[in-house]
Amino acid sequence: MTLRQRQAVQTRQMLLEAAARIFARQGYSEATIDDVAAEAGASKGAVYHHFASKQELFEALLEHRASGLDQMQELVDTVTSLEALVDGLIDLWLDRVRNHPETFVLSLESRLQAIRDPDSAELLNRYYRRLRDTVDGLLRHAAHQFDRPAPSAHTTLIVFSLLDSMGQHLAIDSDYVQADDLRQDLAHAIISTLERPQ
Repeated sequence: MTLRQRQAVQTRQMLLEAAARIFARQGYSEATIDDVAAEAGASKGAVYHHFASKQELFEALLEHRASGLDQMQELVDTVTSLEALVDGLIDLWLDRVRNHPETFVLSLESRLQAIRDPDSAELLNRYYRRLRDTVDGLLRHAAHQFDRPAPSAHTTLIVFSLLDSMGQHLAIDSDYVQADDLRQDLAHAIISTLERPQ
């Protein structure tokens, strides 16, 4: 990769991070390309060089968020039990909220935008389908590997919802959600859901 290409990648990353903060802080409908440029310390032209519109920027941001799914897929190669997999998933969710606190604010904002706008809904649905499919694949692989019952589609949705809800509560009240007993209860709830009769 040339120096110019590396700079382009860095600029695009910087713009995505700025867009995440702006969309989380102001909401999709109120945010503008000017706002994103100002947040990133870049020109409006720089934003349009990488993204043709606010909609395209929003779509790229969802795709960028989906890139974190690789860490989930790596879990299967390192864990030795279903319990360890569940602990690993919880750790990844917790780390995501701690390291990127705007993630779950942006998640709520993007859902509101999806309710208001069918095009945004399609973008968000594609992202969440990919996320749920990743979790489903992990759980099915782990069930086969550790001789546990295979999860149903609804089981995977319940597990995803537990993790997602915990992340949102952590974003609001980190002292409460970080308590060890709550974390253990969450792991127990997920394991119990996975092992219930199908």
